[in-house]
Amino acid sequence: MRFALPLIAVLVLAGCPNYVPYLADGGRARVNCSNSALSVPVTILDRAGDPAPGAVVAIEYMSYGQSENLIADDRGIALVKEQYGPGTVRVQGNVNDLKTPIAELSYVGTDCASSVSPRSLTLKLQ
Repeated sequence: MRFALPLIAVLVLAGCPNYVPYLADGGRARVNCSNSALSVPVTILDRAGDPAPGAVVAIEYMSYGQSENLIADDRGIALVKEQYGPGTVRVQGNVNDLKTPIAELSYVGTDCASSVSPRSLTLKLQ
């Protein structure tokens, strides 16, 4: 009878495939997270209000000191993806000597739940 308790513990743990051990801080790891990055469509329009295909979209991740350039597709759209986590992202489009005003995206959330505001941007070249 003195082996009954360890045997029950082994059976309970083996029969529970979703068992998640406690983390060092006492919490539990999240098991139902979706790790998909959020994407924000940024549309670049020319002075006439038509899409500007091939526009360069400059992206600056303010909280992380990183930047990159994207090229708009044939509809003038570039997808800005959340790559570094919560923070502010500055976006500006340019074609030749024309530039759009600078716009900002705000990514908020945690490792399991995040959101972005605004959900899309339309910027017009000036």
